[in-house]
Amino acid sequence: MQALHKGTPTGGALSLDETLLAAMQSVPNCLAAGYIDMQTGFLLGLQGQDQDSMDALETLSTSVANLILGQGVRTFEELLSDDKDASSTGFGEIAIYSGGRLYVLLRREDQPDHLICFVSDGDTNVGLALAKSAANLNAISASV
Repeated sequence: MQALHKGTPTGGALSLDETLLAAMQSVPNCLAAGYIDMQTGFLLGLQGQDQDSMDALETLSTSVANLILGQGVRTFEELLSDDKDASSTGFGEIAIYSGGRLYVLLRREDQPDHLICFVSDGDTNVGLALAKSAANLNAISASV
């Protein structure tokens, strides 16, 4: 299975693109992975086996700030929060089924403006995809 990719690897430690590619190997039925800076809308890293999934991540990167940082998600988080007074950086994981694909969006509490997205086919077990995606957060964040 050959992956399409953008970016160039660097010497020494794994580059972001190399780390995304390695993470894709552990996420079930993963077609693409991307690292998004929500403040700028830039896709800082992108790997994929499927051009359509990579194109979807590029489109997502430009609109994700409105989705994730907007009032709708924030209100939903507040409704579900156990501690109404705590300051929260927001969600940790969101899974979305759309267009025959499963999109797993993740962010770390210490990097609330960065988003990691994995795209898998729609038949993927969402629980397993979430667990395997989350297991890659530290390695991906360390490569940025």
